[in-house]
Amino acid sequence: MTLAIKQTADLIFEFLFDLIRFPWWWYSGGLKLVALKCWRGFSATRSRVSLGIFAKYLFKPMYQDYTLQGRAISFFMRLFLLIIKSIRLVLSALWYLTLVVAWLLLFPLALVVIFY
Repeated sequence: MTLAIKQTADLIFEFLFDLIRFPWWWYSGGLKLVALKCWRGFSATRSRVSLGIFAKYLFKPMYQDYTLQGRAISFFMRLFLLIIKSIRLVLSALWYLTLVVAWLLLFPLALVVIFY
């Protein structure tokens, strides 16, 4: 009988300790994990978008077409792509920032919903 009481007391103690420790983990270790995953996702998007390459070759004609029309078409096409890719990168940054902010606000929001 005493073993069952000791195990029940240990179980209750662990449960209460986890309730106290959970907010600490949420804003330290959990936030670090979320921020790291978001940074990796943003870095992968930044690599896929490759703005630096498009900016570097903005004035170089595509397909070695050095005529005036070829240069003009290449410049405006690359400029258009540069603008579109910049918008994509900004939207990606906003998305990942929204995920981190949502992580920060999710715990207090859950507490409000539970207690009210």
